[in-house]
Amino acid sequence: MRDRSGRLVAMAAAAATISLSVLVSTAAPAAAAGESHPFPTHVTYKTGVMPSASAADRDAAVKKQYDSWKKAYLRSACGGYLVYATGDAPNKGTVSEAQGYGMNIVPLMAGYDTNAKAEFDGLWKVVQDHPDSKGMMEWKIDGSSCKYADSGTPDAATDGDLDVGYGLILADKQWGGYTAAAKDWLAKLYKADVASDGHLKCEDDGPSTDTRPSDFMLDHLRAFAAYDTAHDWNKVVTRTEAVIQEFTAKYSPTANLLSDFVVSANTTSPKPAPADYQESQPDNIVGYNSVRVPWHMGTDALVYGSSVAKSVATKESNSYKSHAGGNPAKIYPHTKLDGTPTNTGDQCECANDPVGVAAMAAGDQAWTDSLWKYLATNPFGDTYYGETIKMLVYIVMAGDYWTPAS
Repeated sequence: MRDRSGRLVAMAAAAATISLSVLVSTAAPAAAAGESHPFPTHVTYKTGVMPSASAADRDAAVKKQYDSWKKAYLRSACGGYLVYATGDAPNKGTVSEAQGYGMNIVPLMAGYDTNAKAEFDGLWKVVQDHPDSKGMMEWKIDGSSCKYADSGTPDAATDGDLDVGYGLILADKQWGGYTAAAKDWLAKLYKADVASDGHLKCEDDGPSTDTRPSDFMLDHLRAFAAYDTAHDWNKVVTRTEAVIQEFTAKYSPTANLLSDFVVSANTTSPKPAPADYQESQPDNIVGYNSVRVPWHMGTDALVYGSSVAKSVATKESNSYKSHAGGNPAKIYPHTKLDGTPTNTGDQCECANDPVGVAAMAAGDQAWTDSLWKYLATNPFGDTYYGETIKMLVYIVMAGDYWTPAS
């Protein structure tokens, strides 16, 4: 099982449940059925290296992963489409994080997937049909009753909120017709999830002093700033980068790792949350939340060339490479802020795969190639969480991650 923030508690059990103007487009096939960026839309990133595999081989790997992912996790239910969050919601249900991931993946794969627009609309319908009191998606949905599946007052989670917003912008650029929906969502998101100083809260009903680094999707925030000028998303970018720099300078100056949760985010001295602050895993180190940080930092560096993200991605990539001895299989999900693994008996592809994007941003060709090759395996039995992260990492590493500005 996993909780809302991405932690896999019993991965083996879960596996058993199922047998930007910043980018320059290169040659791509003619747009189909109104698609402006049909897959594959090859782009040239602002910095870093690409895997040595040919573009054709990279695209083929993405298609293979997408076919597998779609068959396993995209299902028609609740009057639309769900991303089946294995082990996370009852009766083949979903969580807002999963819906957000799906709403990013499907527009990026349009052109290869001829049903992409209908699937996107179905994913969006489920989001719309399950609002909490602030207009964000309820974080856990039962796949049979199609009702909220947690105790207490329905609430949302910031990672899902951000990805839903980004997905709407991608869809608007891909097919058109989503402008009003996207701007309405971003207005509600800004009100619900942005603290007064500009940092991102962990959830819309949570403390305004905390944040979660796995929500630091800087490429999303930059796209929001360009698309939704009615709100000060640049303030969110600036404060997010400041939190990263203030935290790493004190707690992880060499590895630049970020703990799963951070408290005092509204001050100039953000610090790791207590060990069991929100979850039953050590929230004061890298866990199943912050395994996503190398992917997010690397992506922002690649597509926008941002110096803060590039520095963090480079240091994180170097740290993981050093402690793993250059072997992707020896990257572990529970890691101290100095880069030392804490539990080598606990492994998941959700920890290995994101480092590939950071390695690209770092310009480390050999490490990038090793991680790219490792993507083709799943030795740890990951289901929804790992396989969905892998899907998005594949798109970025293949050079098919176009931005709304492109």
